[in-house]
Amino acid sequence: MKKLKTVIAVIIVIALGGIIMFGFSGCTFGEKHTIDYCGQKDFYKGAKDSYRTGQRVVFTYDAKMIATDTDYSFYLDGERFNPDYNHKKGFIFKFTMPDHDVKFQCVSVNSMIRDYPEEDTMLIDYREATVGTDGYDDSYELVLYSYGGGMAKLCVFKTDSDGEETETTYIVPYDVVSDCNKIINNNDFRNWDKLKDPTCIDGASVVCKFRENDGEYTRVSTDCMPEDGEQKLGEIKTAIQPYLDDIYLSN
Repeated sequence: MKKLKTVIAVIIVIALGGIIMFGFSGCTFGEKHTIDYCGQKDFYKGAKDSYRTGQRVVFTYDAKMIATDTDYSFYLDGERFNPDYNHKKGFIFKFTMPDHDVKFQCVSVNSMIRDYPEEDTMLIDYREATVGTDGYDDSYELVLYSYGGGMAKLCVFKTDSDGEETETTYIVPYDVVSDCNKIINNNDFRNWDKLKDPTCIDGASVVCKFRENDGEYTRVSTDCMPEDGEQKLGEIKTAIQPYLDDIYLSN
């Protein structure tokens, strides 16, 4: 009798285990769906043809394949997808597989032969300001616009505590725009709004607004940034300032 009870107990444990495992499997993985990489699957390391609903999808665009003179945009089912970035691994894509087939697309544009935006389109706006005691802010702003002929227009705006503003204009090589875009990519500006524990500064602000390839604008600031965010934003200023030279002054 004791032996029979033991056998029954073992059967019950095995049955319960099977039910539990089936339950977990049902919760974690559903029906398989495919990813259409638009003929570019070979560009991605770790990419698979299909994943189950609810499965974590992770693959990378190898850093060795990223050209320094090229701007990259990624889209998941037509919506802009902002990947993580690692200097050694490259672009890192992470998302949960939805309950349907999806399309993943990479759009790359060589900055040396690209179709430049229409003249006077704002490309990058860097602004730093401190709160003034009399109601005005001291501010310093560097704005890059498209210009044509492989050049960009750089406008420098300075506002003092009395509210007086001065403007100086330079015509500079378009390389400065490409340099700023590299900083934006390397410092992962596009994902700052997803930070779980962002930091900010008081009494001052630094803002960077930049144009995406699709014409939309992304804005980041010291109001929501990683711990070293102010330094990373300052890299934009550092990249632009060498062009504040009399040889580039606009007549």
